[in-house]
Amino acid sequence: CVSIEHKLGIHASPTCVLSYGDHGDGAVGFLLGEENAGMRIMFVMMNNARLSVGLEGLALGERAYQQAVGYALERHQGKAVGAKSGESSPIVEHADVRRMLLTMRAYNEAMRSLMLSNAASIDRSNRQPDAVIAARENEVVGLLTPICKAWGTDLGVEVTSLNLQVHGGMGYVEETGAAQFFRDSRIAPIYEGTNGIQAADLVARKLPVRGGASVSELLDTIEVTVVDLQAAGGSFAVMGGHLATQLAVLRHTTEWMLQHGAQDPNDALAGSSPYLRMFGLVLGGWLLCRGGLAAANLLKAGGTAGTFSTEFLEAKIVTARFYATQLLPQASGLASAATAGCADLFAIDAKHLAS
Repeated sequence: CVSIEHKLGIHASPTCVLSYGDHGDGAVGFLLGEENAGMRIMFVMMNNARLSVGLEGLALGERAYQQAVGYALERHQGKAVGAKSGESSPIVEHADVRRMLLTMRAYNEAMRSLMLSNAASIDRSNRQPDAVIAARENEVVGLLTPICKAWGTDLGVEVTSLNLQVHGGMGYVEETGAAQFFRDSRIAPIYEGTNGIQAADLVARKLPVRGGASVSELLDTIEVTVVDLQAAGGSFAVMGGHLATQLAVLRHTTEWMLQHGAQDPNDALAGSSPYLRMFGLVLGGWLLCRGGLAAANLLKAGGTAGTFSTEFLEAKIVTARFYATQLLPQASGLASAATAGCADLFAIDAKHLAS
């Protein structure tokens, strides 16, 4: 039978109910794969679905960003600094609107880079003939997948919410479509394992791989980019300084998670969501800064063979710098919550939480 459910942002969603053996004939099951390996086999499908849901958060965020830019270019309100007297300005000329737009752009580009990096590791884990390299890439996939899903969908909600803010009161007028993007994005943090489940998977199952050596090697890879940024000098050295600071905080917090998770799993689980957010922020900063360096090298080479315009490459550098200086520093602010432990969470009896 099919029932119709009315959901936030998802209308006329068909929900099927399957009944097995209702007429006394029983139901026949068929084994897929090896015995006692069902969970492992199921997660091959599930992890692909989780990456796809993270991509859904990105897709809605990108669509919301495009809409926000279009609206900011045409909507006139107030007088921007330096504008001619007596003329109203398009809101894109106001500094705070620019901040919101660049925040949306930077988060989208960071998410896109992380999703593509994960996808590349999936391909290498499946196609790499060297078994050692393939196994390492599979570990990277294990670390990145919960972050892609949870961080990507959380940011999808935040970016679509920023689109509402750029629209102001018009964001609540249904004909603009801005509110629909926000509603549509809200289901993604719930799909394919809530984001709390992703965070628990990260700290309880993925960080302890090879005694923590797996995650340490990933952080070492980020350290290489820090060195490259500092060697490039100028604004790249500033970006490298920010990345180095936040990477050091992530390393320390990761060590705390490994130590306390072994002693009392609830301590690690209590801070798992802010920890995942911190990890996502650092990964996004790493990938954008690396992309900014690549863009600078292409500009220095003087010829991009028509693949990228100068404006495109320069925008990549600006976006990376904005992220490194204005979004990435949030990571260290999450360290206290990530390492607070579980004592306060269980200090109030569950029966008295509402009182």
